[in-house]
Amino acid sequence: MKENIKIIDVTLRDGGFVCDFDWPVNFAKSCINTLSDTDVKYIELGYWKQTSKSQNKFFNLNNKTVKDLTQALSPSRFAVMIDFHYCSQNLEDYPKVDDGIFGLIRMTARKDMINDAINFADKLKSYTGLNVAFNIFNTSNYSDKELNKTVSKVSKRNFDIVGFADTHGYIDLAKDISRYEGAFDIAKQENKETCFHLHDHTGKAYSNYMACLNSSYIDYCDSSIRGLGKGLGNLKTECVVNKSDRFKICELISQNKTILSHNVNPAYYLITGTYGITDNYATQAAKKNIPIQVFADFCHSLKGLQKDNFNKNLISQFLP
Repeated sequence: MKENIKIIDVTLRDGGFVCDFDWPVNFAKSCINTLSDTDVKYIELGYWKQTSKSQNKFFNLNNKTVKDLTQALSPSRFAVMIDFHYCSQNLEDYPKVDDGIFGLIRMTARKDMINDAINFADKLKSYTGLNVAFNIFNTSNYSDKELNKTVSKVSKRNFDIVGFADTHGYIDLAKDISRYEGAFDIAKQENKETCFHLHDHTGKAYSNYMACLNSSYIDYCDSSIRGLGKGLGNLKTECVVNKSDRFKICELISQNKTILSHNVNPAYYLITGTYGITDNYATQAAKKNIPIQVFADFCHSLKGLQKDNFNKNLISQFLP
């Protein structure tokens, strides 16, 4: 077993789902200052200039905001995420390494957009000179052949990190680790570092982290404070850092109990996690107060890209 695994804290990015990406700035600065004093490798600040979906600060980061948040701290500690479905595809909207804004850009993309996303991320790497990670999400709904083919495509480009996301909180690495190690071996042959983003919809985030820790193929894991994130959230940062760092994060939690809260009905998200489908349906079902068994039957009926790409009208068609 490795002594540790490098951590990318995603509190301000993925955790932003609990506050519509509108964290109080003073809290965000406290979070950054706390995490910068731990052994967390990267602090992911939010999404970069994704104005098509939200104008809120942490979904629409820019140079000025990032500099205000990070102040005199080393930019090499910071990361931002871009989702190919929403991000700007104008290279001039992104800073270059010499601008000293952040050190890592992480790209993610839907399966049906993966080739265009790889090509854009490759151009972004050349243009910015920054470290670039390519995250393959919804990986539980890839066949082995699809997953290996996609990892091979990504690994042949000039990216620094190849990542997998358990987007729906479905994966059980106690059973499936060999599948992912086989895919990550392709990345390792191209000298790439590797990362796993672990959601906790079915309560397996920590056991999955332990499987990653026991694996020689996995270099990074994502986590967030109190596990905050989309759906039922993520691996908890405070549970995977060393003891002294844990106490620092616990102090931050103690001082910000209201802000660091996640009030959702867990039953619906457990069902989407069980069937490996997007938890946007869980959010919709909770708002409509759809009976649990009806919702479970609906989730079981979804096939192919229906499981990954949310269609707000689909569940209405299913109801009697």
